[in-house]
Amino acid sequence: MTESASQPIRIPFPDGLLETGIAVAVADGQEIVVLKQDDGYRAVDRWCPHEEGDLGEGMMYGTNIKCPVHGYIFDLARGQCINQFTMSIAVYDVEVDGDDLLLTQLSETKGREW
Repeated sequence: MTESASQPIRIPFPDGLLETGIAVAVADGQEIVVLKQDDGYRAVDRWCPHEEGDLGEGMMYGTNIKCPVHGYIFDLARGQCINQFTMSIAVYDVEVDGDDLLLTQLSETKGREW
């Protein structure tokens, strides 16, 4: 996203998020995945940096999301891959504002470094 971390990005509340707990949305021209977590939400980049597996089809494991292609698991607090430490994804804090969500980037994407 091109906005600074101090400037939240506003997106409409994604269809299906309440029913499925996961939804793909576009924020500032970038595809992201919004996830329901306990009593709140988190958002991450849509594509796994390994071989662009679709995290929108990933599985939640507590506070992690698992890529459906090769099983890389990303921590939703920091974006760090927990089974390949050289990879990470961008993570966004999410606040509900009426019918919209406000996304603030918490971590930068490192992508592949190996």
